[in-house]
Amino acid sequence: MKIVQDNKSLKILCKNLEKQKIIYMDTEFLRDRTYWPLLCTIQIQTSKKCYLIDMLSNKEMKFNMFINILKNKNILKVIHSARQDLEVLFYKFNFIVWPIFDTQIAYALVNNESNIGYTRLVEELFKIKLSKKFQQSDWKRRPLSNSQINYAENDVRFLPKIYKILAQDIEDKRKISKLKIETNKLKNLKNIFNVKDAYKRVKPKKLSMKELKLLKLLSEWREKTAQKIDIPRNWVISDKIILQFVKKKNFELEKKDFKNKNFNSKIEDFNRFLKVKKLI
Repeated sequence: MKIVQDNKSLKILCKNLEKQKIIYMDTEFLRDRTYWPLLCTIQIQTSKKCYLIDMLSNKEMKFNMFINILKNKNILKVIHSARQDLEVLFYKFNFIVWPIFDTQIAYALVNNESNIGYTRLVEELFKIKLSKKFQQSDWKRRPLSNSQINYAENDVRFLPKIYKILAQDIEDKRKISKLKIETNKLKNLKNIFNVKDAYKRVKPKKLSMKELKLLKLLSEWREKTAQKIDIPRNWVISDKIILQFVKKKNFELEKKDFKNKNFNSKIEDFNRFLKVKKLI
């Protein structure tokens, strides 16, 4: 695996990628303790070589040429379970990487099994067991360990063969149109950080018009707060508490529902918000 950490090696990589009709991609990022995702690495597999673009070690790196690769409509990007990768890349570069072939979606269409993980897919197709040990490791720490680099390489190494199998299956089973429809749903990322749409993440069941209005207001407040102090939205206040308030069932704020140290200040912010909106 070639590690790309400077502008010279990135330029050489992009010159190579310009010649490709298909590239195979994955990312490693951190978002478990923050609202905004931190993109740490981008792995690229071509038909012959594997590369890891280190997104953190050199602040002088310029990504203009690489952005053109990601935007190039003549280069297909093959990704497994692409949604989160697309979200992180959208936040980093402010555009949707396209066109793509999502191997998870393709597998679901030809096997009637949704959400298969990459590791299990590799095992099913090639009888190879990959370790998931370093999936949750600290990807922002530098230098990356050899084990992390090996893990990152394995995340793209099998994609060319997987793509070849699934692309043929899609064609044989006449699922090309369905694949296009399902894949196009991933384009709906422009509002991913829009506070007005935050209520959709709570996934409530039947609500009255009044309850839906409350849900939208509370979800918007939570989203704005999470963005402002850069913590996961459920660390601000849990879905459970939002729905309890909306339904007015056993509503009570508890410390466990505010998952960080600023519990008292967030209680005050929350109550102030409710009063302003005349919800209490």
